[in-house]
Amino acid sequence: MNGLQILVVDSSAVYKKMYAKAVAEVDGDAFLAFAASGDEALGHISRADFDIIIIDMEISEPQVARLLGKISKIIPKAFVLVTARPSPANHKLLAEALNKGAADCMTKPIYSSYEENITTIKGKMASILRTLSSGREKMDKTPVDREVKRKKAAKPAKFRPELVLVAASTGGPSALEVIFSQLSKDFPIPILVVQHMPSHFTGTLAENLNHKSELSVKVAESNEIAMAGTVYIAPGGLHMKLDAKSKIHFDTSPPLNGIRPAADVLFESVAQSFRGAGILVVILTGMGSDGEKGVAALKQKQDCVCLAQSEKTCVVYGMPRVVAESGFADKVLDLEQMPMEIEGLCHKKG
Repeated sequence: MNGLQILVVDSSAVYKKMYAKAVAEVDGDAFLAFAASGDEALGHISRADFDIIIIDMEISEPQVARLLGKISKIIPKAFVLVTARPSPANHKLLAEALNKGAADCMTKPIYSSYEENITTIKGKMASILRTLSSGREKMDKTPVDREVKRKKAAKPAKFRPELVLVAASTGGPSALEVIFSQLSKDFPIPILVVQHMPSHFTGTLAENLNHKSELSVKVAESNEIAMAGTVYIAPGGLHMKLDAKSKIHFDTSPPLNGIRPAADVLFESVAQSFRGAGILVVILTGMGSDGEKGVAALKQKQDCVCLAQSEKTCVVYGMPRVVAESGFADKVLDLEQMPMEIEGLCHKKG
């Protein structure tokens, strides 16, 4: 990927120099701009359409939360990486930044070796560039499973799910908040969520969503039974599965497409083992294609309806686009429409 525009918002001259060196080694054609404060960053943002914005948590006014809000309005498709020095307090702040729309976060490397710090930053930048590249590539879909799609596209009027499965990545925490804050406290079935997120942030995400929702939202635990009215979030770093008795299990098998937990692993386990009635799948904002293979398996082996988030309401239209272009999405909806649609399907009588 050539010609990326990157803005680094950090008051540290040392870190600015490290970002410049790391980016130059990863993408020599990238353009870098620097800002030492939130106000200076806004000046840059108003003049250029940045692809990547890196923000240090310790910048001066406007602080990160307000700056994220302004970025989402001015350059909604920018990939925002928020950074902070390692500390328990900063880990919580980074998790909150993810909830407010940051795409990713990074604990700043503070090794004694300058080159080791650059290597860490270089690895993160390379990862982001790979993600952006895969998210922007034109999908070349083969006509596999066309019969499955035609057979499953029109759902019977009496479809009533007994399980909800949700997949989300970049921009997912805020999308999940929109949905779960509006679901009723008498929601009749379990909800299992795979959100791509580092392990030490999953607990903060669950805690935040639990405060905003009438449902019980928690990090899933091994061997617990998925119960109605509860949202179970897969722990970071572990694949989550569900067995025939609705019991949750984890495994440390290799990442799938570089991701663990992967929605495809959960979806395919449900496709193989679920013994209930229908399954409602919700694919939210995120880069990549996680969820597509799992939805295909669910539609082949179970009674499954899939809702995909619309492009205009996604932070990154990757995962929903794949299921929509593959023909697996029964409905494409704006994020604000999702809660009502989910309620309507899951509370349907008959």
